[in-house]
Amino acid sequence: MLEKIITVAFFSAFKFIVGFGLAVSYQFNFFEFFISIVGGGMLGTFLYLYVWQFISILYRKIVPKKPSTIKFSKRTRWVVKIIKKYELYGVAFLSPLILTLPIGCLIANQIETNKWRIKLFMFVSLSAWTVLFWLLRNFIVQMWFNK
Repeated sequence: MLEKIITVAFFSAFKFIVGFGLAVSYQFNFFEFFISIVGGGMLGTFLYLYVWQFISILYRKIVPKKPSTIKFSKRTRWVVKIIKKYELYGVAFLSPLILTLPIGCLIANQIETNKWRIKLFMFVSLSAWTVLFWLLRNFIVQMWFNK
């Protein structure tokens, strides 16, 4: 059982939906589901916040900053609009599902300098999405499989 929880936590650190899918397939109870997904997501958040900072400092020492051209699609425009309007709230809300945790932490690190605030917002977001998906999973199971 412990190896299943560690596997879900590992995948949740990178992509929330993959961890959710694994937790559903392993038929975890709520406690295992919540701890493995949120724990893995927070482990990833801690890792990305501090590793990205180190990598960006190292990268800027090696490669000078150049002006870049960014191609915008409808999705990219939508994400930028959310980020500009809601700042850290929007990034934390979108990170588990759309942005992925590494990208969300990278953007949050650029917006906010207080890492504890980033961790708090990511924790609340991961917890809310996990509870929402748990409830959705239970609703689907009751609707289709427990007739």
